[in-house]
Amino acid sequence: MDYDLIIIGAGPAGYVSAIRAGQTGLKTLIIDEKYVGGMCLNWGCIPTKSIIESAKLYQRVKTADTFGVDGVDVDLLHFNWGKVKKKTNTSVRKLTKGIEYLWKKNGVEFIQGRASILSDHKVEVDQRILETKYILISTGSKPAVQSTFRAEKTIEIESLFGLETLPVKPIIYGRGSTAVELALFFKFIDIDPILVLTDTPILPIDDEFINMQVDKILKKEKIKVFPINEISVRDAVIVYQEKEYEYDAVVNSSLRMASLPPMPNEIELTDGFITVNEHLQTSIPNIYAVGDVNGKSFLAHSASVQGLAAIDHIHGKVEPVDFLLHPLNIYTEPEIASVGQTEEMLKAGNIEYRVSEFSLNANGKAIIEGNNNGLIRVLHETKYQQVLGVQIVANNATDMIAEASLLLEMEGTIYDLARSVHAHPTISEVFMEVGMIGSDTPVHN
Repeated sequence: MDYDLIIIGAGPAGYVSAIRAGQTGLKTLIIDEKYVGGMCLNWGCIPTKSIIESAKLYQRVKTADTFGVDGVDVDLLHFNWGKVKKKTNTSVRKLTKGIEYLWKKNGVEFIQGRASILSDHKVEVDQRILETKYILISTGSKPAVQSTFRAEKTIEIESLFGLETLPVKPIIYGRGSTAVELALFFKFIDIDPILVLTDTPILPIDDEFINMQVDKILKKEKIKVFPINEISVRDAVIVYQEKEYEYDAVVNSSLRMASLPPMPNEIELTDGFITVNEHLQTSIPNIYAVGDVNGKSFLAHSASVQGLAAIDHIHGKVEPVDFLLHPLNIYTEPEIASVGQTEEMLKAGNIEYRVSEFSLNANGKAIIEGNNNGLIRVLHETKYQQVLGVQIVANNATDMIAEASLLLEMEGTIYDLARSVHAHPTISEVFMEVGMIGSDTPVHN
């Protein structure tokens, strides 16, 4: 055998798997036809959050006078797309170099090229046929092709960061967190987008509360949201409720489809994604599929966890991945995050539960920052008071949710939250406060 493990795809699932494989003594090769870091690092998680952060700061500077900072002429403010891209590219390069360093440190080889799986133990790349004990597929996903609008007007996510100038009348086409975040990005930099929803609800998750929060944010920002079955399209105009709207670009944020490498027909698919068992093995047991390509989750952190679990399984560890412990993060304003079970899941499972909430309106740090529009919401079962789900709407919810993830991992109760001491003043005090409410010992309520 040439290798113990060949990994195809260098995104969050693949590159993390490669590092762990090298650390645990597996002779490892990772192959990607494009870039180190995959979609997440080069066009997805990191670049999109970078430009959103710049857009949020652009908006926040406009409120300087409310904090007693005079002299800011908002009429002179300008969102410099060129500088924003430069900052984003600097961040991407730094993270890419970090991955390459860790590969080298752990003896991982990298080939840039298109890989084909020939059999259970053979992979072809650059006209070379390599033999391996195990194969891990982590080739990710891509937006489905949109056919509603003219192709020449369509911008794929990876093309957005190559634009010299941004569109001034963009349509965001699709649904999900990326579509919402891109719509807000344009709105924050004083460009009015139209979000054309390909389906409802806005997020493809069974969580009415979270979808309601997203809808509330879009309405607050006065973003136009048009269901696709209620519009008509002609040339560079869409018609909604008998009113015409011009557009100059369509940013495609359709729901994602698997990016599949050439592979044997014996590898089974389900709805276009690679079918895997609880240990992430495909229908060919020594071939694993992790991350977006198996359709279990489209979250980068979930992809990484799956990759680590696959390497563990190769070494004989059989603990399955618990996807309920993988938090959902949405970079809106305020941010939204959730982890664990939803009310819909609890009702379907006939689990008796209670909902405890605490508003940021009663949190000192949130009031100081002017970011008191939000809440924490905890779902706990009524017999032992174990916390089964947490939902947060707050300016830094995507960081705060980590505490909730740990609580669920440790099978913590509402009483554990009530007894947890949090520094004051901090936004995270809401965990303690909601714990007190849930255990019927409220203070600031």
